[in-house]
Amino acid sequence: QMAKEFGIEDPPNAGGGCLLTDPAFSLRAKDLFKHIETPTTNDIDLLKIGRHFRLDENVKLIVGRNKDENEMIKVLALPNDILLEDKENVGPTVLLRGDSTGKHVEFSASVTLRYSDAPKNETGVVTVHKNEDGREISTKPAEETSYIKLRI
Repeated sequence: QMAKEFGIEDPPNAGGGCLLTDPAFSLRAKDLFKHIETPTTNDIDLLKIGRHFRLDENVKLIVGRNKDENEMIKVLALPNDILLEDKENVGPTVLLRGDSTGKHVEFSASVTLRYSDAPKNETGVVTVHKNEDGREISTKPAEETSYIKLRI
C-alpha cells in the first residue's frame, strides 16, 4: 500500500527482517515522506534508531534508546541540528532537526531529562549543542502527557 502511495510500481516482496515490515519503522517512513519531499540517506538512516516525535510540521525530535543509538545520533547529526544531553545523569542523546528548532529547545530539554536517569521531580541541567556553540538549560523532566501524543 505504501509503495502505491509513492508511485512505486511492482515493488519486490519484503523478506523476513525487512524494515518495512516493522510497524514502527513504517510509521516513521510515512511521516518522513509526508514532511520532506526528497529525503536524504541521512534522513532514512535516522528512521532506524531512537524514539521519534513530530513537534510540528517542520521539526522532529529523536531520542536515543541506548549507548549505540546515542553514538549513531551523534554521527548522523548535521551542522544545523541541535544535540541535547543530560549533563549530570546517564541518559539519551537527543537530536532536534528542522526549521525553527529554537522554539522547541526548552521542551526538548525536558524530554531529554524525562528519558534520562535524572530524578523525576527535580530540576536538572541539559547541555545543548548546535554547530560549535554550546549552552546549558535548567529544567524539569517533561510529564509524559506533554509529549506522548507527539510520538511517531
